[in-house]
Amino acid sequence: MLFCEQCRVHVRGGLHRCPLCQSPLTGQPEENVYPTLLPAKKTMRLLLRLAALATIVVAVICSAVNFSLPETGWWSVIVMAALASTWLVLGVTVHKRGSPMKAIVWQLSAISVITLLWDLCTGFAGWSLDFVLPIFIPCVQLAAFIVVVALCLRPAEYLFCMTFCILAGFLPLIPLLCGMLGTLHPTVICVGVSLVALAGLLLFKGRELKDDAVRRLHL
Repeated sequence: MLFCEQCRVHVRGGLHRCPLCQSPLTGQPEENVYPTLLPAKKTMRLLLRLAALATIVVAVICSAVNFSLPETGWWSVIVMAALASTWLVLGVTVHKRGSPMKAIVWQLSAISVITLLWDLCTGFAGWSLDFVLPIFIPCVQLAAFIVVVALCLRPAEYLFCMTFCILAGFLPLIPLLCGMLGTLHPTVICVGVSLVALAGLLLFKGRELKDDAVRRLHL
C-alpha cells in the first residue's frame, strides 16, 4: 500500500502523488482495488434471451400439439396471445426500469388495455370492468405509494405519475354511469379509494403539485 510521508496516511490505488498534499508517495501501488462486477446490461440481455428461447419452445410445442389434435379446438392461439401479452408487459418494465414510477404508469396503461382486449376477444363477459380493473387500479396506487416511501423520492419525481394513477381510479365511473357493470362493489371501492388518495395528495402535496403542473405546462 502507498504511504505519504508528509500526511502520515496510507493511500489505496495506483496514485503517484498524495491527494491531500501532492507529495510523492512511497510503497507499492495496489491493483484492482475495486472488485470486478458483471455488467448489469449483459446479465439482463442474457436473461431476456433465455426467456425468449423458452417462449419460442413453448409456442412451438403448443402449436405442434394443437395441429396434431385439431379436434380439441385452436387453443394454441390463446397461448400465443397470452405469451404476447406477457412480453408486452415485460418489455414495458424493462424499457422503463430506470424510472420505477414511470414503469408503474406504463404497466397500468398496458395491463388495462390488454385486459379489455382479452375480455372483448373472448365474448365480452364484462369481467374486466366488473372485477379486474377496479381491483387492479387500487393495487397500483398502493404499489406507487410504497415505491415513493421506499425510495424516498422527491415530489418532482413522483407527483405526475402518482396523480395519473389516482385519476385512473375514476375511469370505472364511465361504465358505471353507462350501466355496463354487473357488479358494483369493486367499482365503488375503487372510486372511494381514489377519492381518499386524491384528497390526501391535495392536502399534503397540493403546493408541490401546483408547482409541478406549472412547470410541466409552462404556465
